[in-house]
Amino acid sequence: MSLAEVKASVAGMSVDERLEVAALIAHLNRAEDPGYQAELARRMSAMDSGRKTDAATLKNRHDGSAAQAG
Repeated sequence: MSLAEVKASVAGMSVDERLEVAALIAHLNRAEDPGYQAELARRMSAMDSGRKTDAATLKNRHDGSAAQAG
């Protein structure tokens, strides 16, 4: 796929899809950074030790933050 095709494809995506692509690109751009790798490892270790948040809790936090900002 050419760059022009990728650009056209991204232009046709929804906002949510474009945000997901942007997050992927940001991750790929930092993937070789030792500091970024260490941070990902730290977060994975925290999750493995039980520090997890379910989707409902995240939604409540997000909704609460949006209400406070508005």
